[in-house]
Amino acid sequence: MKNPVQKRSAHTGMTLVELLVVIAIIVVLISLLVPGLNKAKEMAEAAKNSANLKQIATATINWAADNNSRLPSPQYPGGMEPPAGVNPDDFFPKYYNLGESGLWLDGVIFGELYLRENKEGEATSYNVTEDGEHLKGTLFESTVSVKTNPQEEDWHKHSYAMNANLQYDRIYDQVASPDPFLTEKTLSNLLFSPNAMLYIDCNESNIVKFDERQLLIDTIEERWGGGKLIAAFLDGHVERLSENQIPDQDPEFDRESSRFWRGVDPK
Repeated sequence: MKNPVQKRSAHTGMTLVELLVVIAIIVVLISLLVPGLNKAKEMAEAAKNSANLKQIATATINWAADNNSRLPSPQYPGGMEPPAGVNPDDFFPKYYNLGESGLWLDGVIFGELYLRENKEGEATSYNVTEDGEHLKGTLFESTVSVKTNPQEEDWHKHSYAMNANLQYDRIYDQVASPDPFLTEKTLSNLLFSPNAMLYIDCNESNIVKFDERQLLIDTIEERWGGGKLIAAFLDGHVERLSENQIPDQDPEFDRESSRFWRGVDPK
């Protein structure tokens, strides 16, 4: 008896057309998924850096509480000239190793957060480098800046800026002061803490004034792809701000702008 002829199994492979259709579907799905993943990454990055900046703002407010309600100057020894015969070390609040920069983030609030005391109760020193290497991996580092501009080797530019426009005390109108903005400001005189910006994202300067607002707009583009940057306010809260939320009117005359940049109403 002859064996029945076995039929070959039907070919189950994909045709070229079917393969191209599947590839097209995958491409479409990826194109839909990637923006969502990028947005999720940005939100996670923003949350991390916002939390870091909030700690910096809290440390600043605590520093003020220990220094007669005065906020630290954006730069030391600051624009205030000590009265005749007064030692600058006795006149200015305590600040630490500022290196060459004199910046707040190199020796005032950085010291508040990272300086430690030895067994004798003396403050231990730390190295302040010209390229801000001491800021790497600390709360002061904007991780999104490092990722979007990895060629930048100056970590000062990977950090934040202090608002130097905050209204300085009236006493500075009567004394020698080459730059009254670079002085301590009395916290109790700044009446609009929820509105007054203290620190903000900035990819160039660690001190910013209203006149340099464009630096913040550039930061929105370079760090956040046109989205929102991070700002901390005098009451300690942190927000993300779009370009239209950063007042652009002269703070000497516009109320909203004055409260944001100066912490007081216009004259």
